[in-house]
Amino acid sequence: MRAALLTTPIAALLVFGVVMALVRSGTLEAFELALYDRQLRLSPVPVQPSPVVLVLVSERDIREQGHWPISDRTLAEALQRIGSAGARVIGLDIYRDLPVSPGSRALDQLLRQDARIVAVRNFGTLDQDRIPAPPALRDSQRIGFNDLLPDEDDVVRRWLLYQDDGRGEVEPSFALLVALRALAAEGISLGPDPDPAHPDWLRLGPTRIRPFSGWDGGYAGVDDAGYQMLLDYAGAGRELERVRLGELLRGEVDPARLHDRVVLLGSSAESVGDFFPAAVGGEARAGVELHGLAVDQLIRFGRGQAQPRWVWSPAQEAGLVLMFALLGCALGLGLPGRPALSVPSLFAAVLVGAAALWLGATVAFRAGGWIPVAAPALAWVGAVGVVTSWVSSRERAARDQLMQIFSRAGSPSVAAEIWRRRAEIFDEGRLRPQRLTATVVFADLRGYTAQSEKMDPEQLMEWSNAFMELAADHIRNFGGVVDDYFGDGIKADFGVPVPRVQESEIAEDARRAVACALALARSLPELNRRNRARGLPECSVKVGIHSGPVVAVGVGSTDRFKYTVVGDVPVAAQRLESTTEVAHDYQVAPCRILVSGQTAQHLGGRFPLVPVGSLTLRGRTEPLAVYRVEAPGGDE
Repeated sequence: MRAALLTTPIAALLVFGVVMALVRSGTLEAFELALYDRQLRLSPVPVQPSPVVLVLVSERDIREQGHWPISDRTLAEALQRIGSAGARVIGLDIYRDLPVSPGSRALDQLLRQDARIVAVRNFGTLDQDRIPAPPALRDSQRIGFNDLLPDEDDVVRRWLLYQDDGRGEVEPSFALLVALRALAAEGISLGPDPDPAHPDWLRLGPTRIRPFSGWDGGYAGVDDAGYQMLLDYAGAGRELERVRLGELLRGEVDPARLHDRVVLLGSSAESVGDFFPAAVGGEARAGVELHGLAVDQLIRFGRGQAQPRWVWSPAQEAGLVLMFALLGCALGLGLPGRPALSVPSLFAAVLVGAAALWLGATVAFRAGGWIPVAAPALAWVGAVGVVTSWVSSRERAARDQLMQIFSRAGSPSVAAEIWRRRAEIFDEGRLRPQRLTATVVFADLRGYTAQSEKMDPEQLMEWSNAFMELAADHIRNFGGVVDDYFGDGIKADFGVPVPRVQESEIAEDARRAVACALALARSLPELNRRNRARGLPECSVKVGIHSGPVVAVGVGSTDRFKYTVVGDVPVAAQRLESTTEVAHDYQVAPCRILVSGQTAQHLGGRFPLVPVGSLTLRGRTEPLAVYRVEAPGGDE
């Protein structure tokens, strides 16, 4: 248990370190972002209608016009119709840095006169990529950049509110300008008093917008230059209202659909190529639609209908990873005093833990937060795997040790029972000393010393080993455990190493011990026939059996280890086996079996017993009641 308690935090820290290294390297970012997208798709759709309407130049419109870009005259007519319908703000997401005749003068005049119109420019990544604003608006405050921030997978999840133009000037984005002009009509503006605790945060109406950090949520050190926010795609769930350019120009659009709305004019034609993968919907979206989603989100911020998504600090996220690493280690370790979970149970528990993590992250997401899932999930699974492997290796070592001790000494069923109840027997990989009630059997070859003086050593070993193998087989067959071998005898224990708590179990051990001795006696005639055939002496055997309390211990070093029982009971059994006070005719019956009164009490009259009397055995002061078990004769 001490090793387990020490290993759990070490394993947890190891898994935590590996997972955090993967987080810092960005390896898990793609997984985290994919799970973030999934949460966005599962998020509820806002109930309030969107104030944003899109007027889109489709492929059909380009064919009707006969060219792209559409002419300044067509663009001016579209903007005039939108303005006449009473749009609150008009966003033009079509570049007009160069004139597209005819109608350029009319368009310039409209852009200057209609203060509701906000146009775009593009910073690009290089100076030669820059696209200036329309010349008519270059000195106005109605120009915003429309640069987007795709992630590594090209999906747009972040939005720029402000950006340095590269010359030291900070400019607002197109979506922010449009949203601010829409909110200004409601008396809502960027607050002059930022949060005193966070003076670098923006305040839009009642909502404070925290600048995005490169380590927010599942991001791993992404570029967070400028003032960024997460795009929540909430407007995509209810689909922003769309109007096709041709419908607008033909007067097929009810002006009420545009009245007091934010109208964005841009292209949705695939041939223009202004498309970006979106985090929801499963398909690419036109750039003007993404701008519409950002405007929708900012207006909801200004009205207090939504809040920016909160995130945990890197330290809090690391704490979550560590917590799941510790929980995974605890699961792999199992409960104290009980074996570890089976593979199916462990697999089910891992799934339950992962589901609980996902459920918690979903609840947090619905509450406006973003908690990483991939990193703690990996810590959870990795910790379970590491500790399970460690526990399995320890179990294999314990099993190997146990089988080394018991597989040869006891029957397979005994070894299986020992392994099943190993928690009662082993402590930190070593056998626990146990107080048990057992029946101990000593069996000894009579006349071994005399024969050893006459026989060749190889013959002597062949002769004694044949008896040992026969005795060991019977012991295993009757559920006993071979405790020890010595020169001319064998010691066996019945009722170990699993404690017996019922009197019936103790009695059963005694009966099996006596039955084993009788089976050995019945086997001796056949063994002696084989010995005679090989020119070896016949065997005669003395058996002593005694029952009572013992202490089962493991003795020796880890390299040379032995399981044995000690106490008065094995001593008395050995003295019974070696006593000379009980006469026996080994010519008639080659096996003498003596049992103590304590053993006889457990036999229940099932065996033929002959009282011998009370004997004071060598080394003992108290007399012991002794019985002889009638063993079969040599001719049986």
